[in-house]
Amino acid sequence: MIKDDRDINRIRWGNVTLIVAVIAQTLLLWNEYSWYEAVVPYVTLISLVALAITVLCYVPVKEALRDKYMWLVAAACIVAGINILVTDSGKGAWLTAADVLLVIYLSDKIRLTNIMMWFMYVYIGFYFYYWTYDVKGYFKGYNTNYGGLVLITGFVFAITGIIAFREKLKKDSPAGAKFLSFFLLFMFAWGYNIVAWYRARCALLSLIVFAVLMLVPHKWWKNRVFYSIITYSATIGSVLLSLVYVWLGKLSDSVSLRIFYKDIISGRNEIWADLWGAFVKQPLTGIGSSYSINVRWMTIFEVHNGLLDILIVHGLIVFAITCFMLIRVLLGLRDHAAGSVVSKSATAAVFAILAGSFAENFFIVPPFLLCTLVLIAIARSVCYNHTEV
Repeated sequence: MIKDDRDINRIRWGNVTLIVAVIAQTLLLWNEYSWYEAVVPYVTLISLVALAITVLCYVPVKEALRDKYMWLVAAACIVAGINILVTDSGKGAWLTAADVLLVIYLSDKIRLTNIMMWFMYVYIGFYFYYWTYDVKGYFKGYNTNYGGLVLITGFVFAITGIIAFREKLKKDSPAGAKFLSFFLLFMFAWGYNIVAWYRARCALLSLIVFAVLMLVPHKWWKNRVFYSIITYSATIGSVLLSLVYVWLGKLSDSVSLRIFYKDIISGRNEIWADLWGAFVKQPLTGIGSSYSINVRWMTIFEVHNGLLDILIVHGLIVFAITCFMLIRVLLGLRDHAAGSVVSKSATAAVFAILAGSFAENFFIVPPFLLCTLVLIAIARSVCYNHTEV
């Protein structure tokens, strides 16, 4: 709660820190592959520093010490640290867990000004057009799946910005608002075409989820049962899907479905089967990130599923706390999404990113993690007319 000028100044600095971190990470990771290679080992640390500063700006130490959710975050971070030592894991894995926990903790606290929201619509949305014009995923070093994640992130920001602009035009320029409604249809067709060009199946799943949720009437968003199904499907569902995928892998000879020239059973089943086999032997500690995956064509450790990564690498306790807090934050967005079409778009974008994380780490890694935090902040901030922070 904002009480006086000192609170306002602290929150301003917290917001500025967050926005600067997003700009720094996207500039370094989304423009030149040589820059990406040079800085990617350090971006989780950049996130941690920025998030720690933002937490201190939003939550004074005395309040943090009385906050049960901060104690949960601290407990999860301590357990993750112990598990890292027990499993002899790569120490950088702890930064990922800590970043995710701090983002979830901050998610229901951050309020952005209108100027900050408009800046993020334009800035992150720009990358959709940029990566469409300059197809980096094929010719310039980036993995095509990564390109799809950049595209869908830029896309949901661009769409949310266009919707926000359309809402502003409705009173003064109904014709302009109607034109933007048609332009949104064009944008979705454009989004599909470029995602298909990149052959990015995870991005396609995100696009489909985003489109479907945008078509869902407002009264459905108000329905607790419907919204709870979406929330639990986007979180617990991602872990359950990996088990279903392992099962389908055993039936691969009789299951044949291609998306973008690839079978839907095309390798994730082998990775997840191996990871689950190792995990069930030490579920409390997880297996750490130094585990050697026993799949002949897999040369690096990569879980390819955001929340499954937290479970497999860090163990049941860290996963349970992370999932509990994430579900709590997502459930808290229901009234915002039901009350504003802009909030609805931002919330649908969060679910779209979580859906894309079913088969890629996506939302748990920079800069997508901070972008997800910004989307949640937008969904919450739109319903408030705070211009003082």
